[in-house]
Amino acid sequence: MSRVVSRTVPGGACVVNKDDFLKSFNDVDKVSVSSLADAKSKFDQVIAILSKSQEDWNKRRTQLQIIRSIVINCEDVIGRDQLLGQLVRLADCLDLSVKDLRSQILREAAITCSFLFEKYGNDVHQIAERCLPTAFSQLAVSTKVMATSGATLTLFLVQYVQTKQIFTCLTTYSTSKDKNQRRQLCVLLEIVIEHWNDKLKKSILPQIMELIKSAISDADPETRAAGRKAFNKLDAIHSEEADKLFASVDANKQKMLRASDAASSSTSVNSERGSAPFRSKLSAGSVGGMRNVPNISSKFLAQRSASAIDTKQVTRMTTSVSRTPNTRPMTTRTLSKVDTSPGGSKFARPTVGTLGPRTTSNLRARGSVPTSQPGSRNGSPPRRPSTTGTLPMEMQRVKSNLGSSSFVSSLTPDQAESLQKAMNTAKESLGQPSRTEDDEFLLPKRKPKTPQKSAVDISRVEAVIRACVSTSANEKRDGIKMLSIIVSEPNLSQIELKNIGQVLNRLLGEATNPVVLESVASFVKAHHSRLSEWLKLGLGKMFAKKGSEMMPIMKKHIVTTINAILSSFDPALQLKATCELMCDPIHLLSPKARVALLEYLTDLLEKHMERGSPFNTKEVKATILKMFSWMSDQRNMQQIVPHGEKVLCGLFALNAADFSALFNDFNPDYREWAYRILQAHGHNQHAPAPESPSPVRDQQVRANISNTAAQIEDFVVARNFELSAEKSPTSRGMLTSGFKRTDAEPLRPLESDMNTQRMDDISINESFDRLKLNSTTHLIDDVNEQSKYVASKIAQISGESGPEQYEGLYSIQTMLCEGSFTLWEQNFAKLLIAVFHVLSKSDSDANKKVALRVLTKMCTSQASRLFDSTEMAICKVLDAAVNSAEGTMNVTADDCLKTLATHLPLAKVVNICKVILNEEKIQEAKASLVLKMMTRLFEGLQADELSPIIEDLAPCAIQAYDSPSSVVRKTAVYCLVAMVNKLGMQTMNSHLQRLSAGKMNLVQVYVNRAMSSSTHSHV
Repeated sequence: MSRVVSRTVPGGACVVNKDDFLKSFNDVDKVSVSSLADAKSKFDQVIAILSKSQEDWNKRRTQLQIIRSIVINCEDVIGRDQLLGQLVRLADCLDLSVKDLRSQILREAAITCSFLFEKYGNDVHQIAERCLPTAFSQLAVSTKVMATSGATLTLFLVQYVQTKQIFTCLTTYSTSKDKNQRRQLCVLLEIVIEHWNDKLKKSILPQIMELIKSAISDADPETRAAGRKAFNKLDAIHSEEADKLFASVDANKQKMLRASDAASSSTSVNSERGSAPFRSKLSAGSVGGMRNVPNISSKFLAQRSASAIDTKQVTRMTTSVSRTPNTRPMTTRTLSKVDTSPGGSKFARPTVGTLGPRTTSNLRARGSVPTSQPGSRNGSPPRRPSTTGTLPMEMQRVKSNLGSSSFVSSLTPDQAESLQKAMNTAKESLGQPSRTEDDEFLLPKRKPKTPQKSAVDISRVEAVIRACVSTSANEKRDGIKMLSIIVSEPNLSQIELKNIGQVLNRLLGEATNPVVLESVASFVKAHHSRLSEWLKLGLGKMFAKKGSEMMPIMKKHIVTTINAILSSFDPALQLKATCELMCDPIHLLSPKARVALLEYLTDLLEKHMERGSPFNTKEVKATILKMFSWMSDQRNMQQIVPHGEKVLCGLFALNAADFSALFNDFNPDYREWAYRILQAHGHNQHAPAPESPSPVRDQQVRANISNTAAQIEDFVVARNFELSAEKSPTSRGMLTSGFKRTDAEPLRPLESDMNTQRMDDISINESFDRLKLNSTTHLIDDVNEQSKYVASKIAQISGESGPEQYEGLYSIQTMLCEGSFTLWEQNFAKLLIAVFHVLSKSDSDANKKVALRVLTKMCTSQASRLFDSTEMAICKVLDAAVNSAEGTMNVTADDCLKTLATHLPLAKVVNICKVILNEEKIQEAKASLVLKMMTRLFEGLQADELSPIIEDLAPCAIQAYDSPSSVVRKTAVYCLVAMVNKLGMQTMNSHLQRLSAGKMNLVQVYVNRAMSSSTHSHV
């Protein structure tokens, strides 16, 4: 394509635009393709040439044209789906071409990509997501043809490829250092607002508003102008959001936005001088206060050209009339939507009933004449003689005010009097002095739907944040004082919260300041529901601060702030954040900071989490392993071990069943260590009491001692039962071989020692406090009692969703963990139906999670009884996870699906996976869970079992790799990596050939990473 010389840019600068691209789309030589293999060979040749940046530029330009020719002429031959599969392979080489330093290659690549985006839209989103950053980088190039080619490419890309990934990429350029990129972002925001579908826009409108807000405050005037245009587009399509944005900016920005609206609304009058008569901005009936006003005769407009009309004068008159005391001020949208097309005048004539007392406010001074534009006929003689001397007094007043003898001459005395009263009403309603030429009057006022509630001035927040990070000590001190006030404001935006959180974290890393600690406490109390992302980093800073602080008074302030965090945030969220912080390899804690973390964890478990709260998750498991590694460190054992033991006891007291299930997956050394810790603390708690305790305190201590002793004793009994089963030939097959120990001996029961050390005044009835834990070990040998107990619990589970249902599920879970559920023949089917009932109809996420754990235990204990219900069980688990709003539900469902996949018939598991992944409109969460289940399947089974099913599952994983959802793509990559690790790259090559080079490289990177880290697993 020859270089295009612009006809609109001065000096003939070389630019290209959208029309040039459209003309070049089909300007290619015809290429014939006979089959899919032929097309594939041609695309291979295209990739080979375009991937070499040193190749002759004429060859590369020809290959880019061949791509368009194949799409135009050969889609019917090879089919749309097959063609799309080949086009996706071009993502890397097209990106390289858009990045090329030669303008001809860049322009041709931009045309080809734009053609693909216009024709296929979201089907080629992979190419769009790859090329968008490169296209934006070309905007900063000084060469016009390259910059405009990149800009035009972004126009096609954003209009036709509508995905969240594209919008996320766009948002990164709001803070670009290049003004051209920021300006182009505003242009693209207009396209997003106008062309993207409403469903997708609904989730990104808040971000669009923030981007426009940033644009109208930009340092570059052209970017600010583009931002105002984007605001006008938002106002035209999403008026409510525009009102919110308008109300959130300061007065100067509001004036600028209203000035932009007023200027745009009068453009049509001044743009076509003398070509057509001017039509009033207010059509008859367009404003409530003007609906019943008759029209002025067309004689006025017939006598004068449009250029001779002072548009500012007309705007003032119409705006004054609209602002009567009984009507709402006319909004910008009303002005922008009135009829301004050429034709007969519909300028409304005011009546006596509509207008009020006389006034001359904001009208032109007496005797003045409306200003004409150059070239108008304002100096020509009038078509009818002046009758000023014979006009009535009312008409003379109007004439002197309006300065238009021809207009006044056409009025009757009654009409002149009505018009004079209209001007009087305008003066009183505006409350302004006469002969005032205030330009602010031209700007239509926007009335927000709801009054703004003490919104924090954005400039003030930004100024305080800048002061807090200033190098000036005085400025920084003042900024910290102001920050302590701002953090409690209720109307802070999410971006402001993020910036304030970052500043607080930075200040916490410096010398201890009580004002900063108080600010953190106020910040947490006021906005804890919106600070889930800040919690992890904030806790890390607090633990480091507590570990390094030496002054007691400062430590007291730190403890107060930590207590505010403990009492404000959700305990489950705190547990998750603490576990993630503890296991994060980036945040390395000092020994004293580790102690602070363990103390925090102990307080959280003992004082803030409800009894029975579940914690059997991967995060907690990794945290316990990390804690054991800290406790094994010889250098810091004396500091860490006491606090680590308290955490273990706190976990056990919180939920004994989850504690037991969690440690069943640990190696024997860690289990024995934990049991010894529990046993030791049980003995320590039964030491003699102080000599003179108070009676009330003594009674509480004795009750706690009895409760804890009962828990530990039951736990040790269950452990002895497990070890005796390992030694028994009849039950050896029921246990996992990985946990067998030939040297394991049953732990010594606590009862004999505790009875000797127990104080004489403790009542014997306290030994029955263990019943509060719903221990069921006594039911193992009592068949009748067990049958009644199980029947009552199943009845509770089958009832309505509530605390009783949770109690029944929890009791069954405890029985399964303790091994006291032996009547499978009579109760398995009833229990399974009850569990399915909970997963399908229960409204409580907590009940569903316990039901999933019960189903997991049923599968591990009696897998053969579940064979016939494989598909139903998997579907029930998936539905329960997808329909839940709780974040931890997916973790429990993932563990359950892993157990089902590795214990139930493989053929049935494969069939249900294929059916779900091949659905046309599959839910993102469901697809992600199924792919995770497949990953666990390939990690847990042997290669000879998996080889027959790879032909069925590999295509599903590769298809999921092309999903528009990043979560699904990520899990698909992990699944493919598990397949390669288990079966080898040679077996998987035939399936991986469908992937593009970039995707294949990503899979290979993860495979290599998995192979290098496989030798470092510690469990």
